[in-house]
Amino acid sequence: MNYIVCITALLFSLSAFAEQGRIYLETSNPKIKTGSEFYVDVIVDNLPEVYGVQLTLNYDAKSVTFIDQDAKTKGTQLEQGNFLDEKLLYTLRNQADPQTGQIQYIASQVAPAQSAAGSGRLARLYFSAPANTSETKLSIQVAEFGTRNGEKYTYTAQAPLGLSFNASYQVQSSPHTDIPWAIVLTAVLLLLSILSAFYIRRRPVATPDSQPA
Repeated sequence: MNYIVCITALLFSLSAFAEQGRIYLETSNPKIKTGSEFYVDVIVDNLPEVYGVQLTLNYDAKSVTFIDQDAKTKGTQLEQGNFLDEKLLYTLRNQADPQTGQIQYIASQVAPAQSAAGSGRLARLYFSAPANTSETKLSIQVAEFGTRNGEKYTYTAQAPLGLSFNASYQVQSSPHTDIPWAIVLTAVLLLLSILSAFYIRRRPVATPDSQPA
């Protein structure tokens, strides 16, 4: 209950228009094969330090079907991204209405998480396209971010993302897995350490006969 109070205060206290950064919808290919599944990412770029988000998205429920990403939770959920700290994230609302085509997502980091800033993927949406679909649009209706100090940044809606469908188009490729740079760097350093140890062990040991006179 305390989490709900904190998030509400975080997102609805002081208000300010955002002067830095943007939020938009992106997909690997706007030409989708009919009858196939596809995804759309919610991307943030160059954001100031924020701690929580309130997001409302719209899609045409008559032309595409939203696919649930959390079978263990009641309702239909989007997939949370990697911009906010997933391990220290409290989700107040993550729900899609298949009748109206509206998706609401409200979440906030919790202590001891640090504020998030910069660029990243906020969320990912999965859909399926019926055989009779020819085109559709997705849009961001509300995009508000709260800071740890209670300020609120409001971002104006970007142009809707238009998608077209045809049986001759290719099936959209699967999205890349998000791998934190820290894990990649650790793996590279570990590999270098193993190679270095192997090289040192394989070097011939100098014998007295091989020493210069």
